[in-house]
Amino acid sequence: MKEGYKQYSQRNAEKTKSKIMQQSPRNKIDDKCVQGEEALIDTLTTLDRKALLQQGYAEIPYNAQRSTRRSDAEIVAAERKKQTVAEQVITDHLSRAVISDPEQNLTTAREDGARVFPDSRIAPLRFRKRTLHETKIRTHSTLTENMLSHKVQFDGRIISRNGRDACRELIGFFFIHDQSLTIYEYRQFGKNRTNVLPFIQKNIYSHQCGRRKGKQYQLGDFYVGGNLTFLSSDHPRLPESIKENKLLILRITNIDQIALYSLKTDSVEHEDDITSQEANDRLVLEAVQDVLKEQLLKRGVRILTGLGKYLKQLDKEGTGLLDKAAVKQALQEFHLQVSEDALESAWQVLEGHAGGKADYGEFTRAVIGEMNEYRKSFVRKAFMKLDFNKTGCVPLTDIRKCYCAKKHPQVISGHSTEEEIKLSFLETLKGACSKSDEVSYGEFEDYYEGLSIGIVNDEDFVNIVRTPWGI
Repeated sequence: MKEGYKQYSQRNAEKTKSKIMQQSPRNKIDDKCVQGEEALIDTLTTLDRKALLQQGYAEIPYNAQRSTRRSDAEIVAAERKKQTVAEQVITDHLSRAVISDPEQNLTTAREDGARVFPDSRIAPLRFRKRTLHETKIRTHSTLTENMLSHKVQFDGRIISRNGRDACRELIGFFFIHDQSLTIYEYRQFGKNRTNVLPFIQKNIYSHQCGRRKGKQYQLGDFYVGGNLTFLSSDHPRLPESIKENKLLILRITNIDQIALYSLKTDSVEHEDDITSQEANDRLVLEAVQDVLKEQLLKRGVRILTGLGKYLKQLDKEGTGLLDKAAVKQALQEFHLQVSEDALESAWQVLEGHAGGKADYGEFTRAVIGEMNEYRKSFVRKAFMKLDFNKTGCVPLTDIRKCYCAKKHPQVISGHSTEEEIKLSFLETLKGACSKSDEVSYGEFEDYYEGLSIGIVNDEDFVNIVRTPWGI
């Protein structure tokens, strides 16, 4: 039966091909394109061809009904999570505003001067100092629930190669009444237990790098893909893994567009010269990305995963910073050709540290480009499903168990077995790993970053991630 189905599929494919060749008036042009593609395929290595097998999942027919059910359930869960965090933020800041108001100390000071008891344990209960009971409910503080309701809510992630930090679920708020912001972390333990804790305290903050360094955050700084930078030394309660870096960079992954649009129509912000400078910076980086994209089209997985390992080896001090000569050496090592002028322009845009060094992770993302936040959200979901212990690394044995190739077109048609597709995936993924027995989040992300370059449609890429991991 299997052989019969295989022969039937091959006959149908040959018939379809002959019909297309007869009907198409552009056969000569198509032949040239095919020859060009064949020439490109000739330059590919075995690992490149095995990595490209993952693109087969994009050919799977789209199951609209199942996808709609799943997305609806995800939307409901996300809204419930955001509502929980928003309620916690309002509660925290309204109660803190009353208790921490300086006016509360005036009453306490007067009472302490009037009554002095030698031993507080002997004093009557009503005279003992109990801060909560002495709180004056009505104060002159102007913070109200109505003021806190004028806000923009957004989701964020930490730009980090550390899996534990990169997969933290962060929800932030920008308040219009005083231009302050706060960020909370949502934690889930098991199925029913959740916790909401402040990650960045409510305060007025400024940009810590780039063209806007030193300028206060405004409403225009909040959009999907925008970065928020903080000095880790200003936040002593941050995890130790984050404190290792001077800068904490948060990427906005989703935002309440309705609230943002409403607040933008009501507020007037003055644009400055920095906007035009940033536009020029983007043009410089996009020009370099266009040059490199052609070189990475079919070799993206091998080059991006290898480049990440190579740059890490060059960083002997482990600071995440390299000079221009080291970055140029890495590009030459992987045969990525960029003109001297283009490289110099990109370096001037990204160099943000003393001593002529730059963050090589940031440089790589800028000159090669990165997948959009919609795609990256599914890569994070897949890794979070694999990393159920939240260690930031996943053993290859667990990846082997969780990866499912049943729905791959070559498996369905009988051209390949599940084991062959699985082994091809594991072999290409191992090329990204610095350790032979586990995969870190950064290496997992690099793999799909390289795969993303050759996928035009977002839904095709999502299908490639969703299908084998069952998310």
